[in-house]
Amino acid sequence: MRDTISIPRVKLLHPAVREEVTRLIDAIEATWPVNMAIRIVQGLRTIKEQDALYAQGRTKPGKKVTNAKGGSSFHNYGLSIDFALLYDKDGNGSYETLSWDIKKDSNNNKRADWMEVVDFFKTAGWSWGGEWHSILDYPHLEKSFGHSVKELKRRYDAHEVINDYIKLD
Repeated sequence: MRDTISIPRVKLLHPAVREEVTRLIDAIEATWPVNMAIRIVQGLRTIKEQDALYAQGRTKPGKKVTNAKGGSSFHNYGLSIDFALLYDKDGNGSYETLSWDIKKDSNNNKRADWMEVVDFFKTAGWSWGGEWHSILDYPHLEKSFGHSVKELKRRYDAHEVINDYIKLD
């Protein structure tokens, strides 16, 4: 994983996905030139943080950024990530540009860089927010292990956790 900011964010994900996220990002970045990387913009989000985001554009200033109340996002259980792409435009070894451009093909392989990430994750059983019908969430990837957020919230409320993470059995 080339982006050092992403490493601690991945370490907070549910233990069931931590290593997989790292492995997938490493595999993707291994196919890219060194001037490209992936940033995990958001991983685990507490229920309190989710409620604050949900209030934005409703009871607090700003535009609406989510339709999910606290407890109803896979982020709340460490089972989803939001990502963006990093580019080192001047070749100095630091990534100056953070991009959400889903069409850019900076490595000129005739595939959008964004979709390369999405396709790697989908192959590993992750769902992509860019295919949702209710709201398109292009940076969002999640792995549910067959559970709904309603079921995860029930387990959370029942304290069915190990080391602060929901049991996924």
